[in-house]
Amino acid sequence: MALQTQYSRSRSARNRSTGNQKKGSGTDLHEMSRNKTSVTEFAAEHSLRAKSEVGVEQARREAKGDGRKQAWAPPKRQGLSSNSARSQRDPLRTLPPHPSSGASSSGTKSRGAVHLEQLDKLREIFDEATRSGDGKLDEEEFLRACRNVFGEEAMSTTHEEQMRTVFKKIDNLSNDTISWDDFCSFLYLEYHERDSAEARAKKVDFHTPAIITKGSPHHGSVCAVQHTSDGGLVTCSEEGTVCFWSQELELKRTKPLTEIDVKQREKPKWISDMVLSLPHKKIILATGDCELQFFEMVNFEPYCQLSRLESIPLKIVCWHDPEDEVKTVILLGDKDGAVTVMITDNILNAFTDWKSGPKLEGLPTYSLYKLLSNSESGVKCYRWKLHSSWVTELHYFPKLLMFGSCSLDPSASFVLGVLSPSTEVDSYLRQTSSATRGAKRSLLPARRFMSCDQRVFRMAKGVSSADYCSRHNVLVTGSADRFVRVWNPFMTSKPVGTLEGHTAPVFFVKADSANSRLFSIGNDNTIMVWDILEFTCLNSVFPSVHKFSVPTQAAHYNDVGQEVVLATDEVGVIKLVQPVGVRQDMVQTHLSPVAGVAFSPCFNHLITASRDGVS
Repeated sequence: MALQTQYSRSRSARNRSTGNQKKGSGTDLHEMSRNKTSVTEFAAEHSLRAKSEVGVEQARREAKGDGRKQAWAPPKRQGLSSNSARSQRDPLRTLPPHPSSGASSSGTKSRGAVHLEQLDKLREIFDEATRSGDGKLDEEEFLRACRNVFGEEAMSTTHEEQMRTVFKKIDNLSNDTISWDDFCSFLYLEYHERDSAEARAKKVDFHTPAIITKGSPHHGSVCAVQHTSDGGLVTCSEEGTVCFWSQELELKRTKPLTEIDVKQREKPKWISDMVLSLPHKKIILATGDCELQFFEMVNFEPYCQLSRLESIPLKIVCWHDPEDEVKTVILLGDKDGAVTVMITDNILNAFTDWKSGPKLEGLPTYSLYKLLSNSESGVKCYRWKLHSSWVTELHYFPKLLMFGSCSLDPSASFVLGVLSPSTEVDSYLRQTSSATRGAKRSLLPARRFMSCDQRVFRMAKGVSSADYCSRHNVLVTGSADRFVRVWNPFMTSKPVGTLEGHTAPVFFVKADSANSRLFSIGNDNTIMVWDILEFTCLNSVFPSVHKFSVPTQAAHYNDVGQEVVLATDEVGVIKLVQPVGVRQDMVQTHLSPVAGVAFSPCFNHLITASRDGVS
């Protein structure tokens, strides 16, 4: 109060020589702040009183749009950079933190560091200056006001110099005074420019047209695409041909793995899916004969196979513990809508047992019955009935310790399930398998999950593809209704966001957690890139642009090579444009080439000019 009285006396003395100026409006700050969700809205509301009616409505719409983004984005917004150099060139990031936030005064703050209660106090000081004078503060009065609002401890020497810089930027007409409207206009414009810079930094471009293989060894549709640790690709077609490709999509080696039994069979086996066991250099194939086949990755030599599975496996997942690579989880999704789970603490011992079986069609064969009857195998097996239709996609999410299964079943479109049940039913399953004579025997009957062991997501047209973003803890699904949905893993009733834009059913989605992006592909080969935080489309690439217009059977996102892969009997790669020589924490400041550079000793800033303006 003493500080405000001091402002009143200084204003009264100055006004006696200059005359009283028109008083500003007395908008009730508390009434306004109750309906606001961000500092951007607050600043925009108070900076528009002197503007035209059209400008007011336009800025209000922009402010409300920013508010919606912050209100319904599931994770917390992330800043573009947190280093001190960025802080020095951006005074808004150096506004002192709120005393109750517990943040260090020397650290940088992300957007939203200025709280509404702080603006409340600052507005009261400007209102007091309005009642006693012209409603403006000079530089020293502005600094005293900041000390009063942010605290003496927060206003260190560094912050004081930066706040002087802020004052000079607001006082662009060199009047040596600023008003409340000037301050709010500055905040609004700074946040608006920052949003524009962030949008430019998130821009995604592709190298088009796509790189398409010529003379592919595949004679049928490609059913699976994987990438290796060096960024190369591995493809497998339905007739069993496996190809290894370089990053430039040059064929390195290939071999039809099913040719070993051509002499003993009239037709080659049908391959439904393929995965790689990179730590142990194995290729795993799922066949239409209810088998799981293992081959050496180095020389394509057959290793072993698991036979007599309960149903035809359509999807395979092989996950190894990064800290102990012998701990392995193998998931099989079949045509009956069930998921078979195999858990072992030492996959090498399991490989040794499986290789000891007799050879069948050139492969050492180990039956599922033998696996279940061997209590010393170290492999736990469960089979869960999840859907009334076949499994379209299967994943394991280590962070959730659950697997996700997709199906076109409307009543159980996407199911998150635990690997092992809450109650020990393994012995009960073994007893059930020894049925009475003459009855149809089931080695591993499918059981239903308990309600506490699963989370069921329902969609009218099912789910074709799904993925999990571990960075922001959200699930994403793609469906035949052309929508991409974002889910909270713990809320199955309603998605937190729906992304609209596809004009054909979505058959592939992939979350790029490192860059907070989401890739989705429709049946018309349209590729769309989304921002997971903002729920906005960053780019769309149509078949007329990437030139891969044939119906796609398989798709893949290579996060090592930063590329999207589309495959039929040919393989097409659309690579993302990678900035050369630009760090990840830098933003694009100009849309046109830089034409000039100058240094401002007054603001201690570097000023750059491009062909379309100054920044």
